Amino acid sequence: MVRTRSDRIILWPTYFDVRKSRAKGRRVAKSLSIENPSAEIIHSTVKELGLDATLHSEKSYPGNPWVKEGMVSVEKSMAKTELITKVATMMKEKKI
Repeated sequence: MVRTRSDRIILWPTYFDVRKSRAKGRRVAKSLSIENPSAEIIHSTVKELGLDATLHSEKSYPGNPWVKEGMVSVEKSMAKTELITKVATMMKEKKI
């Protein structure tokens, strides 16, 4: 089976970074954001949710192409906003 972008959800650490503004890429409320999120932390959190995830550590967020922060590609089993909220909540609860 050929993988397409439509069957995967991409999660960037920028989505969860409390230091970023919404305009710079943060996707969750500041109350759910954490400081210095990494792709590895996101990957382990998604794995805890029982979802298939792949870590791509050498990727750069399009809005910040000179920083190799990595990304996580997740199987699409729910809406992207729902997944982002679940991951943010779990990371905040673990106080990462």
